[in-house]
Amino acid sequence: MDHLLVFIFLFAFTSIKCESIAPNVTTESNNTKSAIVEDKQTNETVTALPPVPKFPNVCNVCNCTGVVIDCEGKNLTANLEDSQWPNTTISTISFKGNLLDHVKAFPKIVVKKLILQENKITKLDRAAFKQLINLTELDLSRNELTSESLRPHAFEGKFSPTAYEPLENLTRLSLAYNKLHTIHQDLFEHMSNLRTLNLSHNLFTHIDIRTSLAISSIQRLEELDLSYCGLKEIVNSQFHTTTYLKKLDLSGNQFTTPPAALNGAVSLEYLYMDENPIQVIDHLNPFPSMSKLKELSLCCMPHLTMIGANSFSGLEMLEHLRVSNCPKLETIEESALTFQMEETKEITWPPLKKLDLSDNALEYLPQYLLVRWDLLEELDLTKNKWGCDCDNQYLIGELLPKYGKKLMGDNFGTLTCASPPEHAGTNLSSLSHRKLRCPDLYGARPERDAMILVGVMIGLIIAIPVCLAAFVLWRRGYFFCGSQGPASFSRAFYKRTANDDDM
Repeated sequence: MDHLLVFIFLFAFTSIKCESIAPNVTTESNNTKSAIVEDKQTNETVTALPPVPKFPNVCNVCNCTGVVIDCEGKNLTANLEDSQWPNTTISTISFKGNLLDHVKAFPKIVVKKLILQENKITKLDRAAFKQLINLTELDLSRNELTSESLRPHAFEGKFSPTAYEPLENLTRLSLAYNKLHTIHQDLFEHMSNLRTLNLSHNLFTHIDIRTSLAISSIQRLEELDLSYCGLKEIVNSQFHTTTYLKKLDLSGNQFTTPPAALNGAVSLEYLYMDENPIQVIDHLNPFPSMSKLKELSLCCMPHLTMIGANSFSGLEMLEHLRVSNCPKLETIEESALTFQMEETKEITWPPLKKLDLSDNALEYLPQYLLVRWDLLEELDLTKNKWGCDCDNQYLIGELLPKYGKKLMGDNFGTLTCASPPEHAGTNLSSLSHRKLRCPDLYGARPERDAMILVGVMIGLIIAIPVCLAAFVLWRRGYFFCGSQGPASFSRAFYKRTANDDDM
């Protein structure tokens, strides 16, 4: 009986417990099913949307130092995305030495200088630089831009109801080392404040009408680089509208005379014409009048042989003249720098401060090349073929002793004589107290003719006895065959009379 009661009690207790657990299990099962359904729905939602790309920050790709972002040599093939750029003011962004061939429109960035040098760029999108706030300098040099691919719309600014606003802060543009043979006449219409333009190392060969109009349209242009473009001439009206032009580089071209077009560069202060095949500069081929020119460079001119009278007479304000490394330049005439005042007709000289005549073939320095040598600040006469005779008495006896150390510094002691032979290799300063002898009449130099004179004397010494001996032998008949005496010598000229004469 007792066992029966215990069994009934256990059965009742177990039933109650199972009923209490069952709802919880059902609830958990329902919750699990619900969670699975929700997860499925969530997964379906996630897979339904496109994945959000995550670009690395620009400083993870490039080197960021202060306000400079340097992406040089990172093998980049395209612009970085908008979200990668920091929302701060940047001084310089450099993409130098990458693989960019197509420049897309840049996002809104506050930057002053953008360098796209040494890429493979062949195309610029419309308004590619419109969003670059405060952009003042743009470098597109050493790319593959052609005259056909470089169009004005690439430099469009922000749009206004009436017109495209210019890139008003852009003052410096470099298109050097590209493949341009001409330029669209409106290329610079969106750069109203452009001051410096570099077109060097392109394929122009001549400035055609479109290129001329494009350059002339830059009203405030101050610096222009046209070096190494194969130019042989420039149209005379080229610089009539560029009234603010101060610096011009025409080095490495094919000019054989100073371009007459320079006459229109009324504000020009610095002119570089190195490495041009000019042979002679004189009164027939002088530099045009440039009343404000301060510096002129004529270095590395392989064919220049002479700078004659009035070569620089139109350069009244010249302060720095550099004529260096011209291996054939032997002569600079005394009046090369002089000009005549219009009012008083007085001959005067420019206010020269620096004169570089180094590494030429000069023999003499004219005393009155300058009237006030004491006003010079720098003078370089090294590596020339100085003649140490009376024609250089002023240079050796007065100019160098008085001003040599001040004007030339340590180079003062390196000047040596190339002629005459008795002074060859002698330091010019060591001859300052000597009165140098002059060449003989007509410029003859006995030391140069010594070998000829000795040869003539030896010839005479040998020739006279030989001639006397030959004459004596001839008189004695030794120039006829066989043994002959005086009588036979006389008979040698005898001719028998014909028989008819006897009749």
